[in-house]
Amino acid sequence: MKLKTKLASILALSIVLISGNAYASNREKDTYIYGAGLNDNQIQEVAHTLKIDTDTTLNDNVGGDDTEKYLGYRANDYDMISSVVVKKMPKGSGISIEILTPDKITDITESQYVNAAITAGVDDIDIKVASPKPVTGESALTGVYKAIELNGDKIDTERSEVAQDELSTVNEINQENKQKDGFDAKKLDDVVIDVKQELQKYKEENGEKADSENLREIVINTVNNYNLGDILSNNNIESLIDYFNKYQNTDAVDSDKVMENLNNLKDTLTQKGQEIYEDNKSDIDNAYNKAKESGIFDKIKEFFINLVNEIKAMF
Repeated sequence: MKLKTKLASILALSIVLISGNAYASNREKDTYIYGAGLNDNQIQEVAHTLKIDTDTTLNDNVGGDDTEKYLGYRANDYDMISSVVVKKMPKGSGISIEILTPDKITDITESQYVNAAITAGVDDIDIKVASPKPVTGESALTGVYKAIELNGDKIDTERSEVAQDELSTVNEINQENKQKDGFDAKKLDDVVIDVKQELQKYKEENGEKADSENLREIVINTVNNYNLGDILSNNNIESLIDYFNKYQNTDAVDSDKVMENLNNLKDTLTQKGQEIYEDNKSDIDNAYNKAKESGIFDKIKEFFINLVNEIKAMF
């Protein structure tokens, strides 16, 4: 009798372990979510770009019903073009996003996707984005949310709606200011990260969210820290304040995981900036040395000395 009990226990444990491994394996498989506006040829074209096989990959489309569910408004199916492949990664992996068709995702950057995904509560996930034709890319995160729920997790729709508001707000400000001297979209990404961090610190230290006066002060000071104060319009500032007021009313502002992912994103942006500098440093140095060898700096110096002497002679 005891032997039968032991065998039954071993069998039950084996079933649990096998089921657990199967579930974990499933969570690390690719899920392809394509825009409902794509035709059959485009679905296969994007799948090829994303390097997946639609016959062996979990796949579904994302359309107006999904935007209504996750974003709080309904979009036309034919407007849903940008598509994603999503893979749930092991705990602690964080969020990674790669745009495989950067010439066709015209407005949203990888860091903006990550920032919004953090707001929505997405974590430990690898995302690749692609489109067969030029689009803004704003609808891509809807596909991410659908993929996550298809794999058994839940999305907090309050946070996903706020995340989309973030994406739209940042994109609108970028488009309005991209032609202005001194504007840098990467600085605006840093502003968004820093304000989120400041709002969490404020609530931890004061036991409550920032009131309108303190929120305004945090946003304006952060914008000025990145030398964007004289570039962004008053409407831009108000849009940011309005967005961050919505943000701090979600539980994202209390989340240690959000803070961790924001720190990781900040480190990634800093590292990429350093890599860009290092990649271009030799070109900058070569240009400087060539200019120095040509004597152009001496000529410029001589020009200004002569100009000053002529002005003195006039008086």
